[in-house]
Amino acid sequence: IEPGDLAAAYDRGASATAPARRVGPVTLCDPAETVPREEARAALGLPADGPIGLVSLGAGNINDTSGDVGAAAAGLRAAGCGVAVTQVEIASASSTGGVHAVRAYPLARYYSAFDVVIAAAGYNSFHELLRGGVPSLFVPNRSTALDDQEARAAFAADRGWALTLPHLTAATVEDAVGTLLADGRAMAGRAVAADPGNGAGDAAALLRELAGAP
Repeated sequence: IEPGDLAAAYDRGASATAPARRVGPVTLCDPAETVPREEARAALGLPADGPIGLVSLGAGNINDTSGDVGAAAAGLRAAGCGVAVTQVEIASASSTGGVHAVRAYPLARYYSAFDVVIAAAGYNSFHELLRGGVPSLFVPNRSTALDDQEARAAFAADRGWALTLPHLTAATVEDAVGTLLADGRAMAGRAVAADPGNGAGDAAALLRELAGAP
């Protein structure tokens, strides 16, 4: 069973043509399970008012604007957004204050709390964000041997679903965030319109069939 990929047209990996039973993109949560914005912010301990961007890029130094994490935070601030991160240690290391660490599982249920998300283009985050209609800036991780994040991010950008940058500076992030604050909901809406639905149910049905279960 191969979980589908919204960017399948750009997939050149070994599994793209391998014999498989293919289902739609699989995510842990469906858009209907998203927590409303006010409730999501309260649950994550975020301010109720004002735009907030989430940085979900893995390890990094939030005070070093030459790195992606620091540049993302600086660009968000320059665009008038608060900053949230998924790593507690990054938030704790902030020298400027006002950086919110968010912890929730699955975080996709709470994406409504954010006006913009800056994330890698891994399978899970890519599909959770686009299926959820979240304005997104993808920064593909080019160090993954079996996951072509660059192709996935390029596909979304070429379709006008999201933005992508290979490397971040405060200036490029500020520009991208400005675009997403203005047009990101419409961009993400195009991805939602192309969503074939969650393939998890079909995958489960195939497994039951294989097991001979009713």
